Amino acid sequence: MNTLIRIFGLIVLPLCVSAQDVVHYPDGTTREVEIIAVQGDSYLITLPSPIPGQPGGKTTMKRAGITKIVFGSDPVLQAIEANKTEGSLASARLRWQNLEPLLGTAESHAGWAGCLLGEILLQSDNPARNDGALEIFKKVEAGSWNVADRQRATRGRLAAMMKKGQLEEASAEAEEIAKLAEDPDLLIETKLLLAQARIASLRRLLDENPRWSEDPPVQADRARLIHEAADFALFPFLFHGTKREQAAQGLWLAHDTYVLAADDSQAVEVLRDIAEIYPETARAGEAKATLAKSGVPLLPGATPAPQTKP
Repeated sequence: MNTLIRIFGLIVLPLCVSAQDVVHYPDGTTREVEIIAVQGDSYLITLPSPIPGQPGGKTTMKRAGITKIVFGSDPVLQAIEANKTEGSLASARLRWQNLEPLLGTAESHAGWAGCLLGEILLQSDNPARNDGALEIFKKVEAGSWNVADRQRATRGRLAAMMKKGQLEEASAEAEEIAKLAEDPDLLIETKLLLAQARIASLRRLLDENPRWSEDPPVQADRARLIHEAADFALFPFLFHGTKREQAAQGLWLAHDTYVLAADDSQAVEVLRDIAEIYPETARAGEAKATLAKSGVPLLPGATPAPQTKP
């Protein structure tokens, strides 16, 4: 299996990325290869080397006459999934380009590749990248054979729409999905998307109405958005607490809500919940750092650590 090489903190990923893929023919015979790309009516493949430990040779194989392909695992996509950052962007883009023609092929990893690339692009504030992510999510949503990949792409598309400012349209669709969702992960992710939408709407309301406290209709809208954002954000923690990353992400969104609501005590409490209940999650470090920066102790009643002067 290919190894991953780290150079200057960046992940360099090999092109030949799959474990053995097994090609099945109508006569019952099979062939083990590594499918690394599609070129017109052929697959670009790597053949196993007859010498152990040595790389195999590359060639092409006609797509016609194949009954099915049982795809092996994909170490590169696994590595990107574990490191969805700018450093993985080039590898994610190349993997998607190679696998996109297999999007509708049963058992292929194409939908997964597209979702990963879209999610990395969506981390940027660059409008062109956000547009690119939206288009990729649409392709996966419409063309992937895999239901889970299509659902993931739907969530990605809604997140991209929200980032582009299409809050009302994305929120309305997310609410319909939440009403019908039977899969817990889909329901949780949709609730988190709705929380993000309400937080964005709340932030915009406050920016546009700095004297909101003097305007009763705006007061009512503010209270409604705070209540809805907190409800959506806390849903994973309250009802699916064992979904640890999602619960911690929801608590972080609740923190953002309480900060906008100027409810400092509740903001501190959810940060403590993240740090104490979900210490291994991605948000735990940020929660601890935010508490420390504010001079607030991790545990209630404890003495805060002294602040170091720069």
